[in-house]
Amino acid sequence: MEDKGPCGCNTTNNNFAPFPLSSFPADYAVAMAYIPYQQNADSYDADKALARGTLFPVLDKPFLGKAGCSI
Repeated sequence: MEDKGPCGCNTTNNNFAPFPLSSFPADYAVAMAYIPYQQNADSYDADKALARGTLFPVLDKPFLGKAGCSI
């Protein structure tokens, strides 16, 4: 089998080098997420939660099914 270059073709690119990562500190966090604590303790009963797809009314949002899709 022939040796393939990083692009997947049958040629080797000797100039290929990964992007340098030296612009970031060694202990830099890749991503930080902010997740607020849920303030409301209300919840649906088991049957309604199963039907709605969530236990918490505050998370019960309508699904419109059209955002970002132009098919």
